Amino acid sequence: MSGAVLVARRSDRAEAEELARALYGELGVVELPDNYRASPSTYLTPKWVDEVRRALNGGSFSKVYVYDVLSPRHVSYLMKELKVSVEDRVMLILDVLAEHAGSKEAKIQIEMARLRHQLPLIRDWVRRAKIGELPGFLGPGGYAVDAYYAHVRRRIARLKRELERIRRVKDAERVRREERGFKLIAIAGYTNAGKTTLFNRLTGESRATGPELLTTTTTKAKMVPIGNSKAVFIDTVGFIRDIPPEIVEAFYATLKEISTASAVILMLDSSDSEGAFAMKLRESLRILIRIGYVGKPLVVTLNKVDLVQRDCVRKLEELVDRELRGGLWSYRVVPISALRGINIDLLKKVLEEVLEPPTYLHETSPAPR
Repeated sequence: MSGAVLVARRSDRAEAEELARALYGELGVVELPDNYRASPSTYLTPKWVDEVRRALNGGSFSKVYVYDVLSPRHVSYLMKELKVSVEDRVMLILDVLAEHAGSKEAKIQIEMARLRHQLPLIRDWVRRAKIGELPGFLGPGGYAVDAYYAHVRRRIARLKRELERIRRVKDAERVRREERGFKLIAIAGYTNAGKTTLFNRLTGESRATGPELLTTTTTKAKMVPIGNSKAVFIDTVGFIRDIPPEIVEAFYATLKEISTASAVILMLDSSDSEGAFAMKLRESLRILIRIGYVGKPLVVTLNKVDLVQRDCVRKLEELVDRELRGGLWSYRVVPISALRGINIDLLKKVLEEVLEPPTYLHETSPAPR
């Protein structure tokens, strides 16, 4: 892909740019103030439409991403005004996921999420075509748009049937693991926290890793003995702030691996600023609640401790303790570096303890001196 223009509020800009740069070599950015109040009918006011038009640079870019959830009315208006494809935050996330999708399951999940998200827009196009308002660049006319809408509905139904078949197979595999006495440990957390690096470190695998967001689109499992337990480690898709419902639904099979786990390793990046760290911790906990992982062991790993001072790690441990004490999980906190192998033996020891209840406690596990 060549280039695109990104429209994002100031507080969202860093995350939005990181996602968009995974797709585009050239990126124009229009930054909205955090207190920007979107127009109910157009999202962008005429002033900001002009800003985006200037950022498009006379045809240098062919797409605009607005890092927010847009209604069909917003998309139709902006496409009419800007004369380019306009997509929202959900579609940007799905485009990034599609870039990394390797398995059949991941590709089906992403395509279905795309089509479901686009369906209200297509329905709006049908309505506009029938009353003669459909702009020419949006499609070749009312009949074609109506036929495309019917095609999308049929395609979603086919994808849903295929995904349900895959889910039944996964559910059967999960039942077999439980019957054989395996303990499932899901490695979860905000995107780019180092989950796959830890999975590789614990299992001896060599799954692809990288600095880009959302590089994991499907789960991978491997059995590794932990003490007296036969543990199956699961690498999962990364969390992201305000995760859209379409993505939760599409990745239901992946997220279910977390909700049914015997224990969850919640990975956090200790090199983040304290504000970003707190936001990602709270968002991760909200997602765990949303997918039904409560009342079970939670091992919080503060990853990348090789990049920060010990005093900083101690402050983050205290922050985690304030958030989790007296809450919905029995938890331990372990500072590690998945890349450098720091405290991995300590992590394994903690996992051994939490898999043998009731030995796990509400406490922080200090790093060995």
